Amino acid sequence: MYRYELKLDFDFKPRSAKRFAKEIANKLNFLKTFFGIRVIDVKVYETSKGLHVYISLYSNAELTDEDIVVLQLALGSDYKRELFNWLRVRSKDKFKHWNVLFKVKYKNGEIVSKEEKTKLAEEIEYHTRKYLLLFNHLLEEYG
Repeated sequence: MYRYELKLDFDFKPRSAKRFAKEIANKLNFLKTFFGIRVIDVKVYETSKGLHVYISLYSNAELTDEDIVVLQLALGSDYKRELFNWLRVRSKDKFKHWNVLFKVKYKNGEIVSKEEKTKLAEEIEYHTRKYLLLFNHLLEEYG
C-alpha cells in the first residue's frame, strides 16, 4: 500500500462549512472508484484568501505525480495552481518539490498570509471526517 498527501488550495472561504465538507467528501468517494484511494486524515487551515486542505490517503496502486495533479484538480483545488503543477510534473527538468503550499507568505518582509486553525477550518475538518465516515471511507490509523 502506498501513502500520499494531496494539497488543495481554495482561493475563497465557503459560506457553509457543512456544504463545502460534503462536496469534498462526495468527490473523494467518487474518486475512490477510479484510483482505489482510502482517506486517512483531513487537515484544514484558513488563509487570508481562503483555505488550504491537506488530505492524507492510501492507495493500493502506485500513483504518479500526474495522478496527484488530476486528483487535486478534481477535488476543486485552484485550477491555475494545478496547471502550474502539471507543467512542472511534465517538464524535462524534474522538480523535487513541485506540490507546495506555503504555510506563511511574505511581501516586502511583512507576513501577508499564514495558515491558521480557525473555527471555519475546524468545522470543515469535522464535517468532512463525518461525511467520510458515513461513506465508510475513512481508515483508522493504528500505531
